[in-house]
Amino acid sequence: MKTVLAENRFPLTKVLFTEGMLRVWKENAGSGSKKLLAVLCAAWIALTVYTLAQGGSLLFPAAELAVLALVALWATVWLPRQRANRAYKAMEAQGTAESERVTRFYADRLEIDIDGSLTEIDYTAIKQTLTSKNLLILVSEDKRGVLLKRDSFTLGAEEDVLHLIENAKKENELYD
Repeated sequence: MKTVLAENRFPLTKVLFTEGMLRVWKENAGSGSKKLLAVLCAAWIALTVYTLAQGGSLLFPAAELAVLALVALWATVWLPRQRANRAYKAMEAQGTAESERVTRFYADRLEIDIDGSLTEIDYTAIKQTLTSKNLLILVSEDKRGVLLKRDSFTLGAEEDVLHLIENAKKENELYD
């Protein structure tokens, strides 16, 4: 039996889940949303200049600006929250929402225990480590996110986990 080097234990609440989903969204889809909004802003400026050059009313650029603001709110606030809520409802339907997550870290892998259901992830499969106010988020190559509450380590600490992941990746690079 392998030795547990770190352990994180906490009940996953909707607030924590949403925090994690929004952080992942910001990292992965946020830049695309910003680029789209920048293109839309440039188009709005061009249309405003054209409208004013043609002697048109400022009413049209003002209406276009209002629509642009609504699109920006939709893309950066409403859409990410809607997706997080939908994903949480799916977990509720499976009966895994509000369950205690126990994540144990071994020398070569981590193991997630949710109500007796075990999932193992090799450290070399972790492609991103993200942080938010309350969470450390590990994103694997198959896009699974592992949420760890930063103040809920019952054994070891956040730094220990990051060190284990970093060492496994370095060791894997030596053999590639």
